Amino acid sequence: MTPISATLTTTTTAPLSPKQKARLEKSRSDACQIARLCEEFRGKETVVLDLSAITPIMDFFVITTCNNPRTMAALASEARVKMKALGNAVPNTEGERVSTWLLQDWGDIVLHIMLPDARALYDLEGLWADAKRVDWKAIAGEPLATE
Repeated sequence: MTPISATLTTTTTAPLSPKQKARLEKSRSDACQIARLCEEFRGKETVVLDLSAITPIMDFFVITTCNNPRTMAALASEARVKMKALGNAVPNTEGERVSTWLLQDWGDIVLHIMLPDARALYDLEGLWADAKRVDWKAIAGEPLATE
């Protein structure tokens, strides 16, 4: 499968202004906080992809897997609360009604909560293979142990 970024035309971009750098760093930090939250709320194999050098549409994907729709919904609800506490607006949400893939879009950050079969089928990490993986644990810290 060809990564989607390989089909996009590359353009030379101007260096980021201090304001743009600050926004990107806040988005990175918020994405990492969401990744940590995912792991704390039974999300598995959580990754953060930095898309800022690939597409102007969004800066970060947070991708996680849940074992059932109920856990997906609970995680989406907690993510909404966490992002509001971090000063972000209410996200656009898709897939809340019986779905294998729930998506929350805050503009700069898009959270993908998927069932295992959907994650394997859509292979977002493969599709966006040129995106850098962010070491979210180094930024947000290890998730709290949950039982």
